[in-house]
Amino acid sequence: MIYVKNLNIKLGLFQIKNVELKIKKGEFLILLGPTAAGKSVIIEAIAGLVPIQSGKIIVNNHDITNLRPEHRNISICYQDYNLFPHMNVRNNICYGLRFKKDKDNPKYQKNFKDLVKLLKIGNILERMPLNLSGGEQQRVSLARGLIGNPDVLLLDEPLSALDPNIKTTIQEELKNIHQTLHTTIVMVTHDFIEANYLAERVAIIREGEIVQQGYPDEIFQKPSSVFAAQFIGVKNIFWIENPEELAFFGLANPAYIGIRPENIYISLKPIKADYLFQGKVGDIQNNQIYMEIQCCNTQRNYLSYLTINRFFELGLTKGMPVYFGFHKKNLIYIEEQISELERDLGIKIPD
Repeated sequence: MIYVKNLNIKLGLFQIKNVELKIKKGEFLILLGPTAAGKSVIIEAIAGLVPIQSGKIIVNNHDITNLRPEHRNISICYQDYNLFPHMNVRNNICYGLRFKKDKDNPKYQKNFKDLVKLLKIGNILERMPLNLSGGEQQRVSLARGLIGNPDVLLLDEPLSALDPNIKTTIQEELKNIHQTLHTTIVMVTHDFIEANYLAERVAIIREGEIVQQGYPDEIFQKPSSVFAAQFIGVKNIFWIENPEELAFFGLANPAYIGIRPENIYISLKPIKADYLFQGKVGDIQNNQIYMEIQCCNTQRNYLSYLTINRFFELGLTKGMPVYFGFHKKNLIYIEEQISELERDLGIKIPD
């Protein structure tokens, strides 16, 4: 198990504040958050690559807080792969073994063969990094990180530099690696779709602090704050305080609610929905995968996602009257409460 206890780091004006993480042996944890939130700093601290002000890092019941990086048995793979340009694939993969006291142990040769087969890189072992695609470089980087049987594999945005087709393939291979080798993995990403597909648990990071952590379904269905809800793709978030609306949505007190765009139905006729509205079509955007439709009524504007086929089937145009709605099971109740001053100013006042 990995236990990051009350971790504090200061780098210039940026701070990691009181980070607590408990990661079970063999678990796949994803640190999710926007750029510059501190995700990479946290995994670099676990790897021993950045100095910490206070806190402890415990791996398999051993306090490694003050150990040098090469003594931690932790591997880290970056998004730019960091392969040695003067070495072929075979030598890149085996490079880290030179720091192992038991580097001649036959188990590492077996690891090499198993990883080459698992990652399907047997045909590129003699190539140089310059002659590899992005996906191939990422596979080599993963093999290099795993060959030494690390206690923890740290991945810093491993999919962000890949084109969409290769990204999907590597994502599937990452899942397969984890299920096959049962390695403890901590991965950094800003993509909640990646997190939802890969993670067994998720921790959301904002400005150096963990704002929520838990199982993916838990976080994706019950975000604890407006920030968390926005970051996991809840595009429709509304503050409800009018007594009529409170009653309509079944709320006892003023609160935030959210609804994902993909859960909003649009029709030219009344439809069966727990919450049904009449309105007009507002802005329409085609993002090449689905259509983004603004549905406007007298109270609010809702964003809905439709498949392109469904959009043309309905023949929607701006200003057209429509019915739209969603079911109670898809309504997200957001726990965060804010003051009237914060709401009026449109800001969050720090504690």
